Amino acid sequence: MYMRRFFYALLGLAALVVAGCTPTTDVSRNIGLDIGPVADGPRQNWALADLVVNVPRTLVVSEAHGFKPRADIVWREDGPGDRYAQVEDIMRGALEPALSSMNGDIPVQVVVEVTRFHALTERARYTTGGQHEIEFVYVVRHAETGALLSGPQPVDLTFRALGGRQAVEATRQGITQRSRITEQLVGWVQGTFPGARPTTLLAAQSAI
Repeated sequence: MYMRRFFYALLGLAALVVAGCTPTTDVSRNIGLDIGPVADGPRQNWALADLVVNVPRTLVVSEAHGFKPRADIVWREDGPGDRYAQVEDIMRGALEPALSSMNGDIPVQVVVEVTRFHALTERARYTTGGQHEIEFVYVVRHAETGALLSGPQPVDLTFRALGGRQAVEATRQGITQRSRITEQLVGWVQGTFPGARPTTLLAAQSAI
């Protein structure tokens, strides 16, 4: 008899626990449903008013000729010069035309801060190949009110870099490291900002 009463008491306690948890689950589900459209909807109606590309001078640049120097910025294709300015030019040259294709009603400022831009050294490009490590953080704000619309969001666009014979053949065809990195960045815009028009993105790639 004692065991039977104990069993029924456990069943009653379990029912109370389930009943107590149910509202919490519903609230969480409702929050998700409420946030979703707000996060996704406005992206369809954005228009680029300003693009800011930051390449912090605190990032470490390497001019070493090894296969993979330990550094935040490795870029050789433009020749000797200000690597920070060169990386900014690459990022802006890829992102600005693509983002400018958005034709919504909400003016936005997109701020991009580069955290890593690691292309190949000459030695790596014509032997082993490697990876293009393109990493940054972006934020989208209302250009007039300054209200935060998206981010800060880290992005890692690392992808395989050509090496050896593939790199030689690509060079003959005019396919440079810059053109492939630009294509990767433009593809990211197309996948992240639904308001960007694909026809303009393709034109940006072909103009490299």
